[in-house]
Amino acid sequence: MSKCLTGKVAVVTGSGRGIGRQTVLKLAQMGAKVVVNVKKGIDEAMETVEMVRKLGGEGIVVQVDVSSEEGARHLINEAVKQLGSVDILVNNAGLGIAAPIEQVDEKLWDKQLNVNLRSSFFTSKYAAEVMKQRGWGRIVNVTSVAGLIGMKHLVPYSAAKAGLIGLTRALAAELSEYGITVNAVAAGLVKTKMGLSLVEYIGRQRGAGESPEDMMSRWEKAHTLIGRLPTEEEVASLICYLASPDAGAVTGQVFVIDSGWTFAESRNYMV
Repeated sequence: MSKCLTGKVAVVTGSGRGIGRQTVLKLAQMGAKVVVNVKKGIDEAMETVEMVRKLGGEGIVVQVDVSSEEGARHLINEAVKQLGSVDILVNNAGLGIAAPIEQVDEKLWDKQLNVNLRSSFFTSKYAAEVMKQRGWGRIVNVTSVAGLIGMKHLVPYSAAKAGLIGLTRALAAELSEYGITVNAVAAGLVKTKMGLSLVEYIGRQRGAGESPEDMMSRWEKAHTLIGRLPTEEEVASLICYLASPDAGAVTGQVFVIDSGWTFAESRNYMV
């Protein structure tokens, strides 16, 4: 793999496992020094850093809640203090809790908006200050197809992820003159802990009595064009392309990686 990010420092929020972990590993393979961030799950974070080191890379863990402004500022400050810069920011921290709208109270609404949207604004704000000084930067926001189409029983999550798309485009417009690109990756259902919990929720609503694995297999065959879900590694590869020097002419865009889920009905129009 090309070491095109040698000398760069990459911060990935919510990177103890799943897509975040895979993104950290790929960025490290591309030569970047990496910052692994978690709110909880410190053991997973340390495991991720150990995996980075086994690849010959350099990484640190910063345990902090980025859904607060102070937490976001602390994350960026620690990256600069310990590794010298912030050149790449991947806003991957996310939280989706499925519930019908009548069960969504102020606390549940705020929790999902803060993790999925507020965190990305404040980490971007403080990272951009550093990137401006260097005249180069990459911000990649991990949104969701829920932000494009909206999803039943995921109203706060869908609203937050749609807001993240707006944030991406506004930041791209404001930061372009400083050599900073801002893009978003809209992932479909992926076999992460969050993805499996959503499938389990669907199963409970249906009363199907299937195992999560069987439900997942049936769902991906029924609702994707290619008969399988995107992998964590595939989503991470797209994120890392957007973080690379090769993507210098790409900004303000939303890239969908969902195995064709959002337009799978296109194959049925003649049925």
